[in-house]
Amino acid sequence: MQVRKFEATTMRDAISAVKRELGASAVILSTKELPPSDAGLPKIYEVTAASAVSSKSGAEARPASSDTTSVRDSEVIAKLSNITDMMPSARQVRLLESSVQDVRNLLLDLLRESRTTDATPPHLFSLEQTLNASGVDRVITAELIRHLSAYAPPSAGQAGEDLDAHYKEVATRWLMKRVKIAPKLTNVQGMTNIHVILGTPGSGKSTLVSKIATAVAKRERHSVAIVSWDPEKLGAAEQTRVFSKILGIEHVCISRPEELKPTVMKLRNTDLLLVDTAGRNPTDTASLVDLEIIKDQGLSIEFHLALSATEKSALQDRAIRHFSTVGISSVAFTKLDELPAWGDIFNASSKWSVPLSWLCYSAQPSQAPERASREAIISSLLKTEL
Repeated sequence: MQVRKFEATTMRDAISAVKRELGASAVILSTKELPPSDAGLPKIYEVTAASAVSSKSGAEARPASSDTTSVRDSEVIAKLSNITDMMPSARQVRLLESSVQDVRNLLLDLLRESRTTDATPPHLFSLEQTLNASGVDRVITAELIRHLSAYAPPSAGQAGEDLDAHYKEVATRWLMKRVKIAPKLTNVQGMTNIHVILGTPGSGKSTLVSKIATAVAKRERHSVAIVSWDPEKLGAAEQTRVFSKILGIEHVCISRPEELKPTVMKLRNTDLLLVDTAGRNPTDTASLVDLEIIKDQGLSIEFHLALSATEKSALQDRAIRHFSTVGISSVAFTKLDELPAWGDIFNASSKWSVPLSWLCYSAQPSQAPERASREAIISSLLKTEL
Protein backbone atom coordinates (compact mmCIF):
# COMPACT_ATOMS: atom_id res chain seq x y z
CA MET A 1 0.00 0.00 0.00
CA GLN A 2 1.40 3.40 -1.01
CA VAL A 3 0.87 5.98 1.77
CA ARG A 4 1.48 9.66 1.01
CA LYS A 5 0.82 13.02 2.63
CA PHE A 6 -0.63 15.99 0.77
CA GLU A 7 -0.68 19.62 1.92
CA ALA A 8 -2.72 22.59 0.63
CA THR A 9 -4.21 25.85 1.89
CA THR A 10 -7.75 24.41 1.69
CA MET A 11 -9.14 20.95 2.43
CA ARG A 12 -10.74 20.95 -1.00
CA ASP A 13 -7.40 21.46 -2.76
CA ALA A 14 -5.73 18.78 -0.64
CA ILE A 15 -8.38 16.18 -1.51
CA SER A 16 -8.17 17.17 -5.18
CA ALA A 17 -4.44 16.49 -5.02
CA VAL A 18 -5.12 13.05 -3.53
CA LYS A 19 -7.48 12.17 -6.36
CA ARG A 20 -5.08 13.50 -8.94
CA GLU A 21 -2.04 11.60 -7.64
CA LEU A 22 -3.55 8.35 -6.26
CA GLY A 23 -6.77 8.11 -8.22
CA ALA A 24 -10.44 8.43 -7.33
CA SER A 25 -10.39 5.13 -5.36
CA ALA A 26 -7.67 6.32 -2.96
CA VAL A 27 -8.33 5.87 0.77
CA ILE A 28 -7.95 8.88 3.06
CA LEU A 29 -6.42 7.72 6.33
CA SER A 30 -6.35 10.97 8.29
CA THR A 31 -6.68 14.74 8.05
CA LYS A 32 -4.90 17.40 10.05
CA GLU A 33 -4.98 21.19 10.28
CA LEU A 34 -1.50 22.71 10.66
CA PRO A 35 -0.85 26.22 12.01
CA PRO A 36 0.80 28.72 9.64
CA SER A 37 4.60 28.72 9.63
CA ASP A 38 4.70 32.51 9.81
CA ALA A 39 2.37 35.30 10.85
CA GLY A 40 0.17 36.43 7.98
CA LEU A 41 0.38 33.13 6.11
CA PRO A 42 -2.69 30.89 5.67
CA LYS A 43 -3.30 27.66 7.55
CA ILE A 44 -2.19 24.38 5.98
CA TYR A 45 -4.38 21.28 5.67
CA GLU A 46 -2.60 17.91 5.67
CA VAL A 47 -4.28 14.81 4.27
CA THR A 48 -2.73 11.33 4.62
CA ALA A 49 -3.97 8.95 1.93
CA ALA A 50 -3.17 5.54 0.51
CA SER A 51 -3.64 4.07 -2.93
CA ALA A 52 -6.37 1.43 -3.21
CA VAL A 53 -5.31 -2.25 -2.86
CA SER A 54 -7.32 -5.03 -4.47
CA SER A 55 -7.07 -8.19 -2.33
CA LYS A 56 -8.06 -11.67 -3.35
CA SER A 57 -8.13 -13.23 0.10
CA GLY A 58 -10.81 -12.40 2.60
CA ALA A 59 -8.25 -11.88 5.35
CA GLU A 60 -6.43 -9.25 3.33
CA ALA A 61 -9.65 -7.53 2.34
CA ARG A 62 -10.89 -7.35 5.94
CA PRO A 63 -9.58 -4.08 7.42
CA ALA A 64 -8.68 -3.71 11.04
CA SER A 65 -11.12 -1.94 13.32
CA SER A 66 -8.94 1.18 13.41
CA ASP A 67 -8.80 1.22 9.62
CA THR A 68 -12.58 0.95 9.38
CA THR A 69 -13.00 4.31 11.09
CA SER A 70 -10.47 5.89 8.76
CA VAL A 71 -12.26 4.48 5.72
CA ARG A 72 -15.58 5.86 6.95
CA ASP A 73 -14.00 9.23 7.59
CA SER A 74 -12.50 9.23 4.13
CA GLU A 75 -15.88 8.44 2.59
CA VAL A 76 -17.49 11.33 4.48
CA ILE A 77 -14.70 13.70 3.42
CA ALA A 78 -14.98 12.55 -0.17
CA LYS A 79 -18.74 13.17 -0.15
CA LEU A 80 -18.23 16.63 1.39
CA SER A 81 -15.65 17.36 -1.27
CA ASN A 82 -18.11 16.42 -4.00
CA ILE A 83 -20.74 18.66 -2.44
CA THR A 84 -18.24 21.52 -2.30
CA ASP A 85 -17.38 21.02 -5.97
CA MET A 86 -21.03 21.32 -6.93
CA MET A 87 -21.78 24.36 -4.75
CA PRO A 88 -22.23 27.64 -6.68
CA SER A 89 -19.75 30.43 -6.07
CA ALA A 90 -20.70 33.63 -4.26
CA ARG A 91 -20.60 35.48 -7.57
CA GLN A 92 -23.02 33.01 -9.18
CA VAL A 93 -25.42 33.45 -6.25
CA ARG A 94 -25.30 37.23 -6.57
CA LEU A 95 -25.97 37.06 -10.30
CA LEU A 96 -28.90 34.71 -9.72
CA GLU A 97 -30.37 37.03 -7.08
CA SER A 98 -30.01 39.95 -9.47
CA SER A 99 -31.80 38.05 -12.25
CA VAL A 100 -34.64 37.06 -9.90
CA GLN A 101 -34.99 40.70 -8.85
CA ASP A 102 -35.17 41.76 -12.52
CA VAL A 103 -37.94 39.24 -13.23
CA ARG A 104 -39.86 40.37 -10.14
CA ASN A 105 -39.72 44.02 -11.15
CA LEU A 106 -40.74 43.24 -14.72
CA LEU A 107 -43.79 41.34 -13.47
CA LEU A 108 -44.73 44.26 -11.23
CA ASP A 109 -44.48 46.60 -14.22
CA LEU A 110 -46.77 44.36 -16.26
CA LEU A 111 -49.31 44.20 -13.46
CA ARG A 112 -49.31 47.95 -13.06
CA GLU A 113 -49.76 48.57 -16.79
CA SER A 114 -52.58 46.03 -17.06
CA ARG A 115 -54.84 48.02 -14.76
CA THR A 116 -57.75 49.64 -16.58
CA THR A 117 -59.30 52.99 -15.77
CA ASP A 118 -62.78 54.39 -16.02
CA ALA A 119 -63.63 57.40 -18.13
CA THR A 120 -62.24 60.64 -16.71
CA PRO A 121 -64.90 62.96 -15.23
CA PRO A 122 -65.22 66.21 -17.21
CA HIS A 123 -64.11 68.41 -14.29
CA LEU A 124 -60.82 66.43 -14.02
CA PHE A 125 -60.04 66.23 -17.71
CA SER A 126 -57.89 69.37 -17.75
CA LEU A 127 -55.79 68.13 -14.82
CA GLU A 128 -55.31 64.75 -16.48
CA GLN A 129 -54.12 66.38 -19.70
CA THR A 130 -51.66 68.57 -17.79
CA LEU A 131 -50.10 65.56 -16.04
CA ASN A 132 -49.94 63.56 -19.28
CA ALA A 133 -48.21 66.48 -21.01
CA SER A 134 -45.69 66.62 -18.14
CA GLY A 135 -44.80 62.98 -18.71
CA VAL A 136 -46.26 61.56 -15.49
CA ASP A 137 -46.71 57.80 -15.71
CA ARG A 138 -50.27 57.14 -16.95
CA VAL A 139 -50.85 54.47 -14.32
CA ILE A 140 -50.05 57.02 -11.59
CA THR A 141 -52.24 59.62 -13.28
CA ALA A 142 -55.14 57.15 -13.46
CA GLU A 143 -54.72 56.35 -9.76
CA LEU A 144 -54.84 60.06 -8.94
CA ILE A 145 -57.98 60.58 -11.03
CA ARG A 146 -59.69 57.72 -9.18
CA HIS A 147 -58.67 59.30 -5.88
CA LEU A 148 -60.04 62.70 -6.91
CA SER A 149 -63.26 61.16 -8.24
CA ALA A 150 -63.93 59.61 -4.83
CA TYR A 151 -62.88 62.78 -2.99
CA ALA A 152 -65.61 64.87 -1.38
CA PRO A 153 -66.73 67.53 -3.89
CA PRO A 154 -66.45 71.24 -3.04
CA SER A 155 -69.34 73.29 -1.81
CA ALA A 156 -72.37 73.55 -4.06
CA GLY A 157 -72.21 76.23 -6.71
CA GLN A 158 -68.42 76.25 -6.96
CA ALA A 159 -67.38 75.92 -10.59
CA GLY A 160 -64.97 77.12 -13.23
CA GLU A 161 -61.56 78.32 -12.03
CA ASP A 162 -62.48 77.78 -8.37
CA LEU A 163 -63.31 74.13 -9.07
CA ASP A 164 -60.03 73.61 -10.95
CA ALA A 165 -58.09 75.22 -8.11
CA HIS A 166 -59.84 73.01 -5.56
CA TYR A 167 -58.92 69.75 -7.29
CA LYS A 168 -55.43 71.00 -8.12
CA GLU A 169 -54.86 71.64 -4.43
CA VAL A 170 -55.99 68.11 -3.53
CA ALA A 171 -53.86 66.69 -6.36
CA THR A 172 -50.83 68.65 -5.13
CA ARG A 173 -51.05 67.10 -1.67
CA TRP A 174 -51.50 63.63 -3.15
CA LEU A 175 -48.56 64.00 -5.55
CA MET A 176 -46.21 65.44 -2.92
CA LYS A 177 -46.74 62.35 -0.77
CA ARG A 178 -45.47 60.24 -3.66
CA VAL A 179 -42.08 62.00 -3.82
CA LYS A 180 -39.21 61.11 -1.49
CA ILE A 181 -36.38 63.54 -0.84
CA ALA A 182 -33.01 62.27 0.35
CA PRO A 183 -31.27 63.93 3.31
CA LYS A 184 -27.92 65.58 2.90
CA LEU A 185 -24.95 63.30 2.32
CA THR A 186 -24.08 61.45 5.51
CA ASN A 187 -21.21 63.24 7.19
CA VAL A 188 -20.49 61.78 10.63
CA GLN A 189 -17.84 63.84 12.35
CA GLY A 190 -14.62 61.99 13.13
CA MET A 191 -14.95 59.38 10.37
CA THR A 192 -14.53 59.24 6.60
CA ASN A 193 -17.93 59.10 4.92
CA ILE A 194 -17.84 57.30 1.56
CA HIS A 195 -20.36 58.02 -1.19
CA VAL A 196 -20.12 56.06 -4.45
CA ILE A 197 -21.71 57.59 -7.56
CA LEU A 198 -23.03 55.00 -10.01
CA GLY A 199 -24.58 55.31 -13.44
CA THR A 200 -24.66 54.26 -17.06
CA PRO A 201 -22.15 55.55 -19.63
CA GLY A 202 -22.78 59.23 -20.38
CA SER A 203 -25.06 59.81 -17.40
CA GLY A 204 -22.94 62.71 -16.09
CA LYS A 205 -21.41 61.00 -13.05
CA SER A 206 -18.08 62.83 -13.18
CA THR A 207 -19.75 66.23 -13.56
CA LEU A 208 -22.05 65.43 -10.65
CA VAL A 209 -19.09 64.39 -8.46
CA SER A 210 -17.26 67.63 -9.27
CA LYS A 211 -20.32 69.72 -8.47
CA ILE A 212 -20.97 67.96 -5.16
CA ALA A 213 -17.31 68.32 -4.19
CA THR A 214 -17.47 72.05 -4.92
CA ALA A 215 -20.67 72.50 -2.92
CA VAL A 216 -19.41 70.56 0.09
CA ALA A 217 -15.94 72.11 0.12
CA LYS A 218 -17.02 75.74 -0.37
CA ARG A 219 -20.45 75.93 1.22
CA GLU A 220 -20.29 73.40 4.04
CA ARG A 221 -16.56 73.81 4.73
CA HIS A 222 -15.84 70.07 4.93
CA SER A 223 -12.68 68.40 3.65
CA VAL A 224 -13.37 66.43 0.48
CA ALA A 225 -11.45 63.94 -1.64
CA ILE A 226 -12.35 62.37 -4.98
CA VAL A 227 -11.48 58.80 -5.96
CA SER A 228 -11.71 57.97 -9.67
CA TRP A 229 -12.37 54.26 -10.14
CA ASP A 230 -12.19 53.13 -13.74
CA PRO A 231 -10.51 49.78 -14.55
CA GLU A 232 -10.56 50.29 -18.33
CA LYS A 233 -10.01 53.94 -19.34
CA LEU A 234 -6.69 55.02 -17.91
CA GLY A 235 -7.12 58.65 -18.98
CA ALA A 236 -10.78 58.96 -18.07
CA ALA A 237 -10.04 60.68 -14.75
CA GLU A 238 -7.75 63.37 -16.17
CA GLN A 239 -10.45 66.05 -16.25
CA THR A 240 -11.45 65.25 -12.67
CA ARG A 241 -7.80 65.37 -11.59
CA VAL A 242 -7.34 68.83 -13.11
CA PHE A 243 -10.54 70.09 -11.53
CA SER A 244 -9.53 68.67 -8.12
CA LYS A 245 -6.18 70.46 -8.39
CA ILE A 246 -7.93 73.75 -9.14
CA LEU A 247 -10.30 73.26 -6.23
CA GLY A 248 -7.43 72.25 -3.95
CA ILE A 249 -8.80 68.84 -2.94
CA GLU A 250 -7.18 65.39 -2.89
CA HIS A 251 -7.62 63.16 -5.95
CA VAL A 252 -6.71 59.45 -6.17
CA CYS A 253 -7.10 56.95 -9.02
CA ILE A 254 -7.78 53.24 -8.46
CA SER A 255 -8.40 50.41 -10.92
CA ARG A 256 -9.56 47.54 -8.67
CA PRO A 257 -12.18 47.38 -5.89
CA GLU A 258 -9.60 45.95 -3.48
CA GLU A 259 -7.71 49.26 -3.68
CA LEU A 260 -10.55 51.28 -2.14
CA LYS A 261 -10.01 50.28 1.50
CA PRO A 262 -6.26 51.12 1.53
CA THR A 263 -7.15 54.44 -0.12
CA VAL A 264 -9.70 55.16 2.60
CA MET A 265 -7.06 54.42 5.23
CA LYS A 266 -4.70 56.94 3.63
CA LEU A 267 -7.47 59.57 3.50
CA ARG A 268 -8.87 58.80 6.97
CA ASN A 269 -8.64 62.48 7.99
CA THR A 270 -10.97 63.49 5.15
CA ASP A 271 -14.59 64.22 6.03
CA LEU A 272 -16.19 63.19 2.74
CA LEU A 273 -14.92 60.75 0.11
CA LEU A 274 -16.66 60.82 -3.29
CA VAL A 275 -16.03 57.82 -5.56
CA ASP A 276 -16.53 58.43 -9.27
CA THR A 277 -17.12 55.07 -10.97
CA ALA A 278 -17.00 53.89 -14.57
CA GLY A 279 -20.24 53.67 -16.52
CA ARG A 280 -21.97 50.29 -16.20
CA ASN A 281 -24.29 48.62 -18.67
CA PRO A 282 -27.68 48.10 -16.92
CA THR A 283 -28.23 44.86 -18.83
CA ASP A 284 -25.00 43.24 -17.60
CA THR A 285 -25.49 41.64 -14.17
CA ALA A 286 -21.77 40.85 -13.98
CA SER A 287 -21.05 44.59 -13.75
CA LEU A 288 -22.28 44.57 -10.14
CA VAL A 289 -19.76 42.02 -8.86
CA ASP A 290 -17.05 44.57 -8.04
CA LEU A 291 -19.62 46.69 -6.18
CA GLU A 292 -20.40 43.69 -4.00
CA ILE A 293 -16.67 43.34 -3.32
CA ILE A 294 -16.36 46.84 -1.90
CA LYS A 295 -19.51 46.28 0.16
CA ASP A 296 -17.80 43.29 1.78
CA GLN A 297 -14.78 45.33 2.90
CA GLY A 298 -16.43 46.56 6.10
CA LEU A 299 -16.60 50.22 5.01
CA SER A 300 -19.50 52.58 5.61
CA ILE A 301 -20.62 53.17 2.01
CA GLU A 302 -23.67 54.76 0.41
CA PHE A 303 -24.47 54.30 -3.27
CA HIS A 304 -26.07 57.08 -5.32
CA LEU A 305 -27.36 56.71 -8.87
CA ALA A 306 -26.86 59.45 -11.49
CA LEU A 307 -29.47 59.50 -14.26
CA SER A 308 -29.50 61.66 -17.35
CA ALA A 309 -32.79 63.56 -17.64
CA THR A 310 -32.57 63.20 -21.43
CA GLU A 311 -32.54 59.39 -21.28
CA LYS A 312 -35.71 57.54 -22.22
CA SER A 313 -37.90 56.58 -19.28
CA ALA A 314 -37.62 52.86 -20.09
CA LEU A 315 -33.83 53.07 -19.84
CA GLN A 316 -34.08 55.06 -16.60
CA ASP A 317 -36.29 52.33 -15.14
CA ARG A 318 -33.84 49.68 -16.27
CA ALA A 319 -30.94 51.50 -14.60
CA ILE A 320 -32.84 51.89 -11.32
CA ARG A 321 -33.89 48.24 -11.40
CA HIS A 322 -30.32 47.13 -12.15
CA PHE A 323 -28.51 49.15 -9.46
CA SER A 324 -31.18 48.59 -6.79
CA THR A 325 -29.67 45.16 -6.17
CA VAL A 326 -26.68 46.76 -4.42
CA GLY A 327 -28.83 49.30 -2.57
CA ILE A 328 -29.38 52.91 -3.69
CA SER A 329 -29.54 55.71 -1.12
CA SER A 330 -30.67 58.32 -3.64
CA VAL A 331 -31.07 59.24 -7.31
CA ALA A 332 -29.64 62.43 -8.83
CA PHE A 333 -30.68 63.83 -12.20
CA THR A 334 -28.28 65.54 -14.59
CA LYS A 335 -28.69 67.55 -17.82
CA LEU A 336 -31.94 69.16 -16.67
CA ASP A 337 -31.31 72.13 -18.98
CA GLU A 338 -32.22 69.77 -21.86
CA LEU A 339 -35.36 68.42 -20.18
CA PRO A 340 -38.72 69.33 -21.79
CA ALA A 341 -40.87 67.99 -18.90
CA TRP A 342 -40.31 66.79 -15.34
CA GLY A 343 -42.54 63.73 -15.37
CA ASP A 344 -39.67 61.23 -15.44
CA ILE A 345 -38.14 62.77 -12.31
CA PHE A 346 -41.42 62.36 -10.45
CA ASN A 347 -41.88 58.83 -11.85
CA ALA A 348 -38.45 57.71 -10.65
CA SER A 349 -39.26 58.47 -7.03
CA SER A 350 -42.93 57.48 -7.13
CA LYS A 351 -42.63 54.17 -9.01
CA TRP A 352 -39.45 52.93 -7.34
CA SER A 353 -39.73 54.59 -3.90
CA VAL A 354 -36.21 55.99 -4.14
CA PRO A 355 -35.32 59.40 -2.65
CA LEU A 356 -34.18 62.22 -4.93
CA SER A 357 -31.04 64.11 -3.96
CA TRP A 358 -29.47 66.44 -6.54
CA LEU A 359 -30.69 68.25 -9.66
CA CYS A 360 -27.98 69.39 -12.10
CA TYR A 361 -28.85 71.74 -14.94
CA SER A 362 -25.56 72.59 -16.62
CA ALA A 363 -22.41 70.59 -17.32
CA GLN A 364 -20.30 73.50 -16.08
CA PRO A 365 -18.58 72.46 -12.81
CA SER A 366 -18.85 76.04 -11.54
CA GLN A 367 -22.65 75.88 -11.49
CA ALA A 368 -23.67 74.31 -8.19
CA PRO A 369 -26.26 71.51 -8.15
CA GLU A 370 -29.64 72.12 -6.55
CA ARG A 371 -31.06 70.06 -3.75
CA ALA A 372 -34.20 68.26 -4.94
CA SER A 373 -37.46 69.51 -3.41
CA ARG A 374 -41.07 68.36 -3.60
CA GLU A 375 -42.27 71.89 -4.29
CA ALA A 376 -40.03 72.36 -7.34
CA ILE A 377 -40.99 69.00 -8.84
CA ILE A 378 -44.75 69.19 -8.31
CA SER A 379 -45.00 72.83 -9.44
CA SER A 380 -43.25 71.82 -12.68
CA LEU A 381 -45.75 69.01 -13.20
CA LEU A 382 -48.84 71.15 -12.57
CA LYS A 383 -47.48 74.26 -14.30
CA THR A 384 -48.09 76.37 -11.22
CA GLU A 385 -46.24 78.07 -8.37
CA LEU A 386 -46.23 76.40 -4.94
